[in-house]
Amino acid sequence: MRIDRKLHLVVPIYADEEVQKTGIDGNPLFDDGEPVMHLPIMAHVHSTPISEETVDRYFMVLGQTYAAIFSQGFGLAGGPGIAMRMLRRIAKQNGVWNDNPKTGEVGVENGLVAEMRRLTMVDAIVGGKWQDLPLDVAVAQGTISKEDETEVENALAFFTAAYATLGRSQRAGMLRAGAEIWGAQITSSSFTESKVSWRTSIETASSGAKPPVAANDAPAPANATVAGKRQSVPH
Repeated sequence: MRIDRKLHLVVPIYADEEVQKTGIDGNPLFDDGEPVMHLPIMAHVHSTPISEETVDRYFMVLGQTYAAIFSQGFGLAGGPGIAMRMLRRIAKQNGVWNDNPKTGEVGVENGLVAEMRRLTMVDAIVGGKWQDLPLDVAVAQGTISKEDETEVENALAFFTAAYATLGRSQRAGMLRAGAEIWGAQITSSSFTESKVSWRTSIETASSGAKPPVAANDAPAPANATVAGKRQSVPH
């Protein structure tokens, strides 16, 4: 699969223990201590890649972040979990995390990170109804937790650093492998197209109906299997 500007990152957000006991729609998932259904995913986060202009502006810190993840021994296994921390550390060491009032240059925090967050939407069930929310709004109103926010930010930072650093021929394998670790997906579907697929999947699972077969590049719950093979990432 070719990784280009049409492909997006989708990260599932799993219900915590309390929600799994009561149900994301308020209906109990357990009856007399016995599970009656399993709805682990309470929301999806969909992020569009940053523009080429933004990559050009921050390519140095992105490339250094990607290189440091591997040179410091984190590698593919640990990199996705610390990528935003690494980006922040390197940007601060280079003196480019904050805006520069003398030159007018926008720092990494208000330029790169803010742009990654701006391009990220959350689709979640809130009060029994689906809501589309920008990432910042979802965090502010408690739709997703601070821990979830941290995981999403790390995934975004790794995805963006790899995307900006690697050549086209190298991106596909690295991003697929990274998404497998996150339990995430790389998809060509837009946010509008993607949410139709996962909403249907969650709603049919809740009703006990058999979910429809999803399109090849439509997001599916992490760790789902088809013919005994994991389908966390499109093949």
